[in-house]
Amino acid sequence: MAITKDSSSCSVDRRPDAGDDLSELAEARVAIGLSQTRKWCLLLIFSVAQYLDLASVSGLFIFTHPISVDLEIQYEASTWIVNSYIVTFSAFLLFFGRVSDLYSAKPVFAISFLILGILSLIISFMTDQYAFFFLRALAGIAGAGTIPSAFRLILTIFEPSELHLALTLFGLSGAIANGTGLIIAGLFGFITAQGQMGPWRWFFRMITIICIPFSLLALSLIPRIKGEGHSSSSARDKLKRLDIIGTLTMLFAIILLILGLTLGASYGFRTAKFLVPFLLSWPLFVGFFIWESRLPEGYALVPPSFWRILNMPLMIFVALVVYSWWNLNQLVLVERFLTIFNELPIIAALRILPSGVAAVLVALLVPPLLARVKSYRWIIAPGLIVCAVVYIPIIYSHGEIYQGGYWKYYFPSLFVGSASAMIVFLGINITVMTSSPPSMSGVAGALLQVSLQIGAVIGLSIQAGLLTLEEGDIGNFHNVQASWWFVFGWLLLNAMLVLVFFKNNKAEAEEKQGDVIAVV
Repeated sequence: MAITKDSSSCSVDRRPDAGDDLSELAEARVAIGLSQTRKWCLLLIFSVAQYLDLASVSGLFIFTHPISVDLEIQYEASTWIVNSYIVTFSAFLLFFGRVSDLYSAKPVFAISFLILGILSLIISFMTDQYAFFFLRALAGIAGAGTIPSAFRLILTIFEPSELHLALTLFGLSGAIANGTGLIIAGLFGFITAQGQMGPWRWFFRMITIICIPFSLLALSLIPRIKGEGHSSSSARDKLKRLDIIGTLTMLFAIILLILGLTLGASYGFRTAKFLVPFLLSWPLFVGFFIWESRLPEGYALVPPSFWRILNMPLMIFVALVVYSWWNLNQLVLVERFLTIFNELPIIAALRILPSGVAAVLVALLVPPLLARVKSYRWIIAPGLIVCAVVYIPIIYSHGEIYQGGYWKYYFPSLFVGSASAMIVFLGINITVMTSSPPSMSGVAGALLQVSLQIGAVIGLSIQAGLLTLEEGDIGNFHNVQASWWFVFGWLLLNAMLVLVFFKNNKAEAEEKQGDVIAVV
């Protein structure tokens, strides 16, 4: 599905190569005929689901230290408080996208949303770290079910003239969650009780309180929508198209890779703790692509032809670094504000707020301007360079935030860097979606999200090890500097790759000039 917006309207691509999906989608809209009130109420539910998916990650930056203390988690493993959710979330996005297409997006969304609420309640009572990690991983699977299904439902429910606004608002819920998730978690920091009444436990219970009623409301309001594209297929054929083997292969490969990087950075890259999982992950990645190449068209989770699309491998690779810009400064800064400077959680969250505000402003104001850009090379590469450069002031700030240090070093770096990171994200997103044929736009959008999430996990895993290079962990600013130099170099490397390898298709550029793809 290709959603485009020209200078005057938003329309669904109706070229012949769009396939039968578009005609079925149009027929579904006619059959549904929902009222405007019901449509926008459903969009609110979808946006709340995406907000909670992302806020439950950013909010845990506030609670990483308290959870580590309560569950006796070693500092080297504390990154898994966040990563245990992101790993499974990213690994199952493509799978649930396929389930939503083949069966029905309604039960996928509503049941996943309900399970996320139930698991969050159970997590809030955990006293064992391994049980916490396991349940957070299950919650990541549930969270992954809400995003592609919500996107599919939005495409089905809204008219073409309404899609741009609907998808933009849906995308904004994610941008807002990045900044306000910290604020909400900071407010829970005012709870001073300990044990089962601790603040991080109530944070998870808050997620439950929102998820359960909204999921039940979704079951009531979402109309019955049959799976599209292969509605006439047999149950056995649909099961084959789910590509369960490919999904599990990718999942285990991702987990082993991240586990190896985390243990290697913490205990050394010559130890068995790094070598065993790291080396085992690569045969699985190779096996995944071999398996996908042998499947007939329509049965592969990621069709081999996808990688032959202009700039697609480059953009998927570069997307790995985007979320890391936010994660690798926010987590460290919040932990230092809380543990080194003994600030209240709400104060620590407010210090990060410029990052969220800048991202939302860019998401609101910049997309119409990007319609005039002929080559996104000159958007993505300079944006990555700016993202790298703004790390320099905070690297040389010596970690001081008082006596004007915050306003001199951190505030401008957070604001400008976050704005640049959002511009890079928009540039990559538009490039990926405009380069994809309609028949592959769903795969493109899902795989982009996978890359963004996996990149965040890789960045956090490597940073966790670099923060233990010298004694003192996060309290030793030399460790913090090392982790920021790492992301500085990573950003510049990607900028160079874009400048060298990004290619323009002149014919497509002329055809698509003026188009804007709504944020997926």
